Order: sequence, then structure tokens, then C-alpha cells
Amino acid sequence: MIKMLCQVPRKQGLSEGEFYPRYLHGHGDLVRVHARAMGFLRYVQAHRIALPEIRLFTAENWRDPLDGQSELWWESWNSMERALASPEGTEASGILELDEQAFTDTVNVSGFVAQEIAILDRSDWLPPKAGTAVKIVIDMWKRPELGAADFSDRWRTGHARLVRQHASALGICKYIQNHRDPEAKFDFAELRGWQPAPDGVTEMWWPSVEAMTLALTTPEAATAIAALRTDEEAFSVPSLTRAFAAKEHTIFDFVESEPSPRY
Repeated sequence: MIKMLCQVPRKQGLSEGEFYPRYLHGHGDLVRVHARAMGFLRYVQAHRIALPEIRLFTAENWRDPLDGQSELWWESWNSMERALASPEGTEASGILELDEQAFTDTVNVSGFVAQEIAILDRSDWLPPKAGTAVKIVIDMWKRPELGAADFSDRWRTGHARLVRQHASALGICKYIQNHRDPEAKFDFAELRGWQPAPDGVTEMWWPSVEAMTLALTTPEAATAIAALRTDEEAFSVPSLTRAFAAKEHTIFDFVESEPSPRY
């Protein structure tokens, strides 16, 4: 399968109390209606949640976060292209784009097709289905002197080893890297007129908010976080990085035998 990540900012003038229900139920239900026409197999929304503990993990010079992330899966590039080029897919795409304008700041949306790499998984496949699980989403931009391949290699190898080394101290149960797909046939950001997308997105999970709080307030976690921040400066630009704590909402999952919404 292939995965697309969309960074979602809420429309100016819309409160969080208005944005999240509209995103989850209004747009989520509409995507579900048109899923077959669009060729979608799975759709997950990550909603930003107010969590003071994230301050223990982020750096002061990081940018303010966006409000959410949409995650969409297709079977393959060919199935995506066939669906989006069909009359039904073209019509559905137009309907969804029009709906997005009602609740998102479309000028600042970005997104890319990702190559998903599981660096660590101690979750017993809990996320995103487990009701208590919480994750942090981190958008990263590469250092300008690095090529895309060099950035991905450094992130996937050296940094990944460091994450595994400190995983127990951090208390994380799952860690995923989303790299720009080097075999992407087109750039969604350019195609849709979006903002330039991040070069990569990190997703890491804890079993619960309580587990995150307990882990991140230890001296061992502080040491681990400092080591990760220092290492990230070797391949990414901290002043462009942004992150948020999130709760996942699986709108549908046709990969399962009996797809059902899990709000």
C-alpha cells in the first residue's frame, strides 16, 4: 500500500470547538461516502490535543504546530491513478476539495506521498485502534545542503538507531518514519497548489497520556530527548520543525474484513 500525509490547518476565524467536529464528522463522513470512487483503503485523522507534556519533548525554536493530519492509503500508485482519473474519482475529488474549503486554511495545507518505515513497534498493533493511545507528530525539513536521499539515509539509519537505543527511557511503544516516496509519480503539493510539504514526518506512540507523562518526566527521558534533538540538527532544520500531540480517529479501514468507523 501507499500512504499520503496531509498537514491540516484550520480555517482562520474557526474555533477548535467548531473545527474538530466538522473535520471528524462532516468531512470524515463525506470521505467515507466517496472512498470507493477515490480508491481509498484507509483513512485516519490525527487531531491535535492540548497536552502540556509535549513541552518536555519539543524544542523552543520549533514552529507552532498545525491542527491536524490526514492519513490516506491506496493499494498502489496504479490503483490511485486509475481511481483519480476516472469520472467518478474526478467528481469525488472536486466534492472533497470544495468541502475542505469550509473548515481548513487551504492556503497553508501541505502533503506528500510517503514511504512508511517502521523503526520500532512494541505496541502489539495497538495504535491506532487502542482507545487510550496517544502520539506525537513531528514535521521535519532537511538541511539545505543535503540531498533528499542523504537526508532519508541519515534519518533512517543513524537517527533510527538512536531512537531504538533510547526507546525504553522515552516510554514509546511505536515509532514510524514517513519519508517522501522516491518513486512518487507526481507531487501532490504542486498538483493541488499546496505549500511545500515536509521532507519527512515522524509518528511516535505511547500507550496512554499517563504512560507518556510518567516516562517523559524522568531524568533518563530528559537525557534521551537531548540526544535526539542534538542528532536531528545534523540532518534537519530545527527552526522549520513543528510538532503536536495527537489523538487518532480511524474513519474507515477497508483493509480489515469488516470495515467500521471508530470515532
